[in-house]
Amino acid sequence: AAVFLHLWPVSFGRLGDQFYKEAIEHCRSYNSRLCAERSVRLPFLDSQTGVAQNNCYIWMEKRHRGPGLAPGQLYTYPARCWRKKRRLHPPEDSRLKLLEIKPEVDLPLKKDGFTSEGTTLEALLRGEGIEKKTDTKEEDTIQEIQRVLENDENADEVNEEEDLEEDIPKRKNRPRGRARGSGGGRRRNDAASQDDHDKPYVCDICGKRYKNRPGLSYHYAHTHLASEEGDEAREQETRSSPVHRNENHKPQKGPDGVIIPNNYCDFCLGGSSMNKKSGRPEELVSCSDCGRSGHPTCLQFTANMTEAVKTYQWQCIECKSCSLCGTSENDDQLLFCDDCDRGYHMYCLNPPVFEPPEGSWSCHLCRELLRERASAFSFQA
Repeated sequence: AAVFLHLWPVSFGRLGDQFYKEAIEHCRSYNSRLCAERSVRLPFLDSQTGVAQNNCYIWMEKRHRGPGLAPGQLYTYPARCWRKKRRLHPPEDSRLKLLEIKPEVDLPLKKDGFTSEGTTLEALLRGEGIEKKTDTKEEDTIQEIQRVLENDENADEVNEEEDLEEDIPKRKNRPRGRARGSGGGRRRNDAASQDDHDKPYVCDICGKRYKNRPGLSYHYAHTHLASEEGDEAREQETRSSPVHRNENHKPQKGPDGVIIPNNYCDFCLGGSSMNKKSGRPEELVSCSDCGRSGHPTCLQFTANMTEAVKTYQWQCIECKSCSLCGTSENDDQLLFCDDCDRGYHMYCLNPPVFEPPEGSWSCHLCRELLRERASAFSFQA
């Protein structure tokens, strides 16, 4: 026991020295491997910070060291010249044609690049120094062309994404028949799961249901009326007014900048002298933003709507904006008054409305003006 107590500290010290040496060796190996990986690491995008990391030049070799120039400086290192990357635009010079580069050439170039990086990594792991190699002009040109090709590929991907976003139909160019008629107070969304009693207005041709008359009228005009009026339009003489509705309609402005309204209905193609659906003369209602016109009966306006749209600058369904904030954003949150056809964002109302009201809805202006004759009061009654 005495011998064991005498030898135990010595053996423990030797054992601790062995563990210490192994730990130092592992630390040195880890540091050398980490430095080697940093020196050959390709540029990458850090997913945590969103920063594009690239190779830095804060690590210098001993051969770059020079004497200090200013007081207090022990060593100085040469400054690295900044070089702007060249972009090869499609020039007229025949010597700079990117079409002459074949895909077969890229494969051995990339393979050689990986081989050189692996050789550099092995050299760093062995503790050998890396000498800076001078690249020839030909290698610089090839690498520069590769960078340009990669930039062009990235630009093509961005352009494809932008084209995809442009292909998505915006609010101004979407079909007119789908815009109105879902949600209480004519909220603009297609709620196919609504109960039948919430959609009392039914299309007699296809059976599609809507919550209000304007939604049904737009659906009928866009889906069924065009096909019904097509045969009659072919038999008539060519007129100045277009036979088919133009979805990319551009408003015409007068010398004073005021929008010139169309002299024909956008649905039945009749003028103020005759409504082709009813065969009677009827005054047109024109949009103040795009100039499109329509008969109140084609729009299926109520008597209150027909009188109210004459008192302000009425907007069609594609140009409709909030009467309070003046913007057309978040059109799925717009409520339309069943008496004056003005639009209001639910969050712009005071107090704000979080759910569309059931049945007819009247704005505060129509409630004050029409009082008990407002659609909201008649619906509650």
